[in-house]
This record gives sequence, structure tokens and C-alpha cells, in this order.
Amino acid sequence: MPDSFLDDLTAAQREAVTHVDGPLLVLAGPGSGKTRVITFRIVHLLRHGVRPWQILALTFTNKAAGEMKQRVDRLAPDNRVWISTFHSLGVRLLRHYADRLGLDRNFTIYDQADRVRMVKSAIESCGIDNVRFTPETIQTAISKAKNQLLLPARYAAKANDFFSQVVAQVYAAYEKKMRDANALDFDDLLLWPALALQNDAELRAELDARFRYVLVDEYQDTNQAQYEIAKGLSQDFPNLCVVGDPDQSIYKWRGADLRNILDFEKDFPNARVVTLTENFRSTKAILAAADGLIAHNVKRKAKTLVTANQAGKPVATLLFETGVDEAEQIAARIQAELAAGRRHYRDFAVLVRITALTRGLETAFLRQRVPFQIVRGLAFFERKENKDVLAYLRLLLNPRDDISFLRIVNEPARGIGKTSLDHLQRYAEPRQLSLHDAAVAVEKIPEIKGKAAAGLRNFIRLMHDLRSLLEHAPDEVIRAVLERSGYLEALAASDDREDEDRVGNVKELITAAHQFHQEDPNRTLADFLENITLASDVDSWDDKQNCVAVMTLHAAKGLEFPVVYLLACEQGILPHERSLNQDEELEEERRLAFVGMTRAKEELYLTHCRLREFRGQTNYQIPSMFLDELPASVAFEDLSASGSGGPKALDRWRSGLATASRGWYETGEFAARSAATKPRAAAATADAAVYREGMLVQHETYGVGRVTSVTGHGALRKVKIHFRQSGERTFLADKARLTVVAKE
Repeated sequence: MPDSFLDDLTAAQREAVTHVDGPLLVLAGPGSGKTRVITFRIVHLLRHGVRPWQILALTFTNKAAGEMKQRVDRLAPDNRVWISTFHSLGVRLLRHYADRLGLDRNFTIYDQADRVRMVKSAIESCGIDNVRFTPETIQTAISKAKNQLLLPARYAAKANDFFSQVVAQVYAAYEKKMRDANALDFDDLLLWPALALQNDAELRAELDARFRYVLVDEYQDTNQAQYEIAKGLSQDFPNLCVVGDPDQSIYKWRGADLRNILDFEKDFPNARVVTLTENFRSTKAILAAADGLIAHNVKRKAKTLVTANQAGKPVATLLFETGVDEAEQIAARIQAELAAGRRHYRDFAVLVRITALTRGLETAFLRQRVPFQIVRGLAFFERKENKDVLAYLRLLLNPRDDISFLRIVNEPARGIGKTSLDHLQRYAEPRQLSLHDAAVAVEKIPEIKGKAAAGLRNFIRLMHDLRSLLEHAPDEVIRAVLERSGYLEALAASDDREDEDRVGNVKELITAAHQFHQEDPNRTLADFLENITLASDVDSWDDKQNCVAVMTLHAAKGLEFPVVYLLACEQGILPHERSLNQDEELEEERRLAFVGMTRAKEELYLTHCRLREFRGQTNYQIPSMFLDELPASVAFEDLSASGSGGPKALDRWRSGLATASRGWYETGEFAARSAATKPRAAAATADAAVYREGMLVQHETYGVGRVTSVTGHGALRKVKIHFRQSGERTFLADKARLTVVAKE
């Protein structure tokens, strides 16, 4: 077949696409066409005789996988190539090989809320005080262990402090409860396949022979389990193609290991390396600013992005008086662009480091009638009424799912109270029964009688009847659940106005299920639940709506917008306060800022303010150290109450802002604090002995204050500090988390 479809590729892209056998590392800078390379490579393999079932392409979000499928379908209709997220691959492998792995293929996938509930139950069964160690903290530790492929026994063997020993105890109990419930969590969907590939040579060889060509997108974001999956599928047929960019590795907090991409050539010594440096997205001005920032990182494969695009408007740093002003003026600037006919709402994105910063934007956008969409996960499916209906569906598929049972057994009310459920659990536990199976035998539990016993019998009969519909389309099953359970009738009969909205929501759930089934009539109820559970934040974003996108920097990965506002570029926010004293963490924060900046196609604005009300406190803010790392070509605009409002060169801003503005800056404190924001110079928490009267210090909660007195000695040494916003506070010097900003 002719390869004319390759004519539009650059030389580097063509080299990556036409490489067939052997390992391949594609270092793809932002906007360099990496998705194009992956999809064209798949088509090239198909046109050169590789069978569709021999190709496996893996990425991280349903949205990215869907886009990849669409592009491949346009060039090779009905190709039947397996394009999937890592987690979806894990689900399919675990369901297919369930018997071989000792699993029940009808397992439930627990979401974050459910797994925390299960950890809480495990803590209680271990008799551990959960005031000192919260379920969320222990769940995070368990998740980290699974990402490192540590099962409970191996984790316990490595536990060398009190916290990890507690986690080890809870981890073992948690896993037993999960097996009893026939449930897996997100991490299991990677852990089980990775361990299977490591420990079952026959299974590994079978899968390796099937998937002879493996392509992995965003390889810099893979964790140890994902690394083992990719590597395990590429031993006998080492045709592994990985595409990624070390400068965009931003998921260390969820286990991503930057070494996976940096050490690829060590893992595969014969690998070909192709670097894509031509950016097709952004202007020269945006690329120059982003390159200037990321060059300060050490752990990277150095490359300089180039583009044939126009120079474009200078990147600008905007200073506002307060966080409220910041939000209001961004809204006003967007409306001005619309009024002038230069932009549409969908051209704009406002990116934040943490979701708490979206509150002020919501208020400003609503006040100024700016349509917006906050991308923060599938909030629709997290509403109570929809979670209730989904729990019915999960219990239909997996009667051992106790969490779903407890959620819906008395929803709508069936006269089954907490006391009766406690009796049911006490009957079930020693007999190793699920609550569903215990309810089947309710006649054998004398403590449960009357209305409660009748309610349980009716509930079990309902579930038995509904289970006969499991082969029907997902929307038909949901309709039956709503009608036969009385759930919809109870909502409709309610006088509560919110229940009117809930009726609309559950009906919209039917619509979602119908559309899901229409896209592929072979999709089942289990597929519908899996699709919801495995969705990421960005999967909920509707890019066809004409509204401003508001999202975190992490959610923005892989997206692009004509105009980007990068909000709150302030020390302690971006970079995050947790990173300030750790070079490795600081480099990831810089990569995160780099990702945000390179989402912009035509205009980029980095904002900060003097005063920000945040987490219940109003503090003076220190400009982000990253602003000091930008090239001199970046403009600065002072839009604060005391500023001129006009643009100034950033080098003039750096040298003169402390004296050019009034108020806080005139005290000289800004200059002292700015000095602390130079690269790799973030001050460490001070030793108790250094505190002196008159010192200027920074507290993580109360902001900047001045030491008014130091008294006592040793462990009883106290330091009294006057904060501008919260008055005078006294701390034990040994315990205070204070950073010295200025000694006099």
C-alpha cells in the first residue's frame, strides 16, 4: 500500500513512525506531535503486514485513548487494534485470566471513597486508634506499597518504624476484606498483572507473543507496576516503543518514576532514540519562556524547542493587589476579548496548582457572567442519588460487595435500621458470609424480626429478580432498578426541592448509559461501571462547550488552548510548600509549571498577588521563585491598586519593584523575602537557638510576622511573634515551623 500519508511528517517524526523492529525511545517535547507519531506508527505497522491483534497501545486517560482510536480509524478503518489505558488493560487481563489468578471475574472495582471506607473497617478490625492514623493516611501508604509491588508480607518485612508497622497490620486486614468482598482497588489493576508477568513465565510468554508491538504514551509518568507490565510484554519480542518527555513528568506523588524514561537505554541497550523538538503549538515567545524555566532543572535530557510559528505576544507576568482582584480582573479581561470579537470563551483556560483556588474564580465568573467549566472529576457520578443507583448495579454483578449492600439495603427505606444491620454483620463474620448471603438466611437470625426481617427478605427477592436482566442493555437495567426498587417513586413523592433535581439526575444517568451502549452495542453493564470507575478528571471535560476551562495543572496535561492564565504563581503555592526544601520535589514543581506554560498556543499570562485570602488566612504573598527564572523577554504588568497598570520589562521589575510600589514593598520586607526565592536557595526551618527579637519570620499558616520576644531555655524556649493579620502568637521554639526571612 502507498505510504503517501507519511509525506506530511517531519524527518524526525518519519524516522520514529517507520522504525519497525527493536526498541524505540521517542523524546517528544510539548506540541511536537507525539500522538500523531503513535497513531501513524500503528498505521505503518498495519500496512507492513503486522496483524491488528499483535499491536497494543497504552496511555493514561480514556480521553487520550479515544482520540488515538479515532485517528487510527480515520487512516485504517475497522482496524481492531487494542488501544487502551493501563488500568483498562489490567481489568481485561484480570477478567480473562481470573481463574488462573485465583480471582472471581465478577470483581468490583472500588473507587477512592470505597477503598477509604474499607481501610477504616480494617483499622477497626485491628483495634487501632484511627485518631492518630487516619484511614486516608494509611490508604495512601498502602497505595504506595502496591505501586512498588509490595504485597502485605513483603511490606511487613520491610516495616522498620511504628507507622509502617501499623500500616502493615492494616494492609493485611484490608487485603483480606477486599478478597472477601471480591473487590479490587485501582492499584490492584496494575499490581496483579505486573506480578503475574513476573511470576508466571507461561502467561508472560503467551502475552508477549500476542502483543508483539507495544507502544506506550506518556512513558515519563509510568510507575513501577506499569514499567513491569511494559517490560514484561517486550522480552521475547522487544519491539517496545515509548514516547514521552522527562520535562513533563509530574506524577511522582502517585508513584511515577522519572528513571523509567531516563534509563530506557540502559534497559534496552539497542534502542533507537528519536528526539522531536519542533513545536507546532505555541509561539516563539511562549517557547522561549518555557525553555528558560525548565533549563534550571538538572534531571532531564536537555533539548531546545523550536517552532516555525510567529513570535507572538510577549509572555506577561501580572501582579494584582488581592486574590479577589486577580479573579475579577481575569474575568473582565476575558469579557473584553469577547466584546472586541477577538476570542470565544472556549479559547481560554485558567490553570491552578490546587483546586481550592477555583472558588474565587467561580465567584468572579458568575458575577461577570463568564460561562465556565471546572474540570474536577466526574462530579455527576459522585452525586448521592447516582452513587445509590450505581451501588445497586455493582451488587447485582457482585453479591459479595458489602459496601454496596450497606449503601442501598435501606435505600429507599425498608425498615432496616442500624441495629438490625449490626446483627446481620455479627452473624455473617464468623461464618465468612457476605452480607447479601447472610440476608438470604435472615430466618436463622432471631435478633432480626418484624419489619426489618421483612425488609431484608424483600430486598433479596428484588435483587434476585433484577439479576435476570444482567444481559440487557445498561440503560434498561437502570430503568428496572429505579422502578422496581421504588427509588424513583420515593424521590418523586418527596416534598424536598432537591429531590426534584435528583429525579433529573438519575434520568440523566439513564441517558449516559444509553449513549454508552449506542456507541458499541456489545458493551455490557460491567463495561459501563468500569468506564465510570476508571475515568480521570480530564475525561469529564466537554471541549465542545463554549466556556472557559478551569482546571488544575495536572488535569491540563495533554491539552492546549489559545490563551492560558496560570494562576497564583507564588511561593508555597507554585512551587508548593511541600517542595521548598527538597531539590527533587522542586524540580517536579518546575516541570508542572512548564507543562502549564506549554498548554498555551498564542497568549500566556502568569499571575500573582500581594495579598491572598487562602485556607482561612489572609497573607502577604512572595512571588514564585519560578518568575525569577524566566528570561528577560517576559513582560511585567502591575495591575495592583498602587501600580501604574502598564507593562514593564521583567528585569526592571526584579531590580526596582521593592521601591517602585508603596505599602508592604516600601518596608523593605519584600526585598528580603524575594532574596529567599532565588533558585535552590529556599530557607530551611530555623534552629530554635537562632531566633532574635526583631527578626522577620514566615509561618506556614499565619504568614509573615516579626519576633517580639524570646524567653526561656532549652525545650521550654518560647518565641512570641506579631502577625499582621492574626495578631500575636506564642510558640515553643523547638516545635515552631518558622522560616527566617530577615534577621533584623
